[in-house]
Amino acid sequence: MRHASALRKGRRSRWLVALMLGLVVFVVCTSWMSHALVIHRPIPAPDAILSLGSHEWERLPVAARLARKHPAALVLLTEPPIVTPFNCHDCANRIDRLRQMGVAEERIRLLAIPGTGTHGEARGARVFASESGVRRLMIVTSPYHTRRSLAVFRKVFEGTGVDIGVAPAAVDPPIQPSRWWLAPYDRAYVPYEWAAIVYYWWEYGVPIN
Repeated sequence: MRHASALRKGRRSRWLVALMLGLVVFVVCTSWMSHALVIHRPIPAPDAILSLGSHEWERLPVAARLARKHPAALVLLTEPPIVTPFNCHDCANRIDRLRQMGVAEERIRLLAIPGTGTHGEARGARVFASESGVRRLMIVTSPYHTRRSLAVFRKVFEGTGVDIGVAPAAVDPPIQPSRWWLAPYDRAYVPYEWAAIVYYWWEYGVPIN
């Protein structure tokens, strides 16, 4: 009896150790995956600052701050072929919002994009850059969207010589990459972005790394 009881305790201890190790691996791996999505790549004296569509409450304040820091830069706003609350939540008021944040209206340009999503925005930006002589382009987007955005724009701009930077928008409350599964915003964004990264690799050949 004592031997059987000791065996059961030993098995429970091994299962407990395995569970704890599994939790540690989960936390480390998923924490890395969420941190890896957030990239900040500044560039000196951008010619244009592009605030990607939707999530205006996050993206426009950072675009305006960069515009005040770089007064010679144009400020670009993408305009989808069909506007919905999902691809351009506050399209009608974006210019007014930027004006209220200190960006002169004559600096703002609307970019009609030829397709949907980040890929369509990158294609529209490439056309504008070619026509306007933009050589340094700074993208502003939501934090967890920065990795995919930078990869997509670099892919679309291949061979143009345009330098692409990216800045994460300001989120309130701040994102929690180390504990992303605990916050509704992070929990919604992180799995979506990794799925989108795989899709963009499959559909457009955008590198995952």
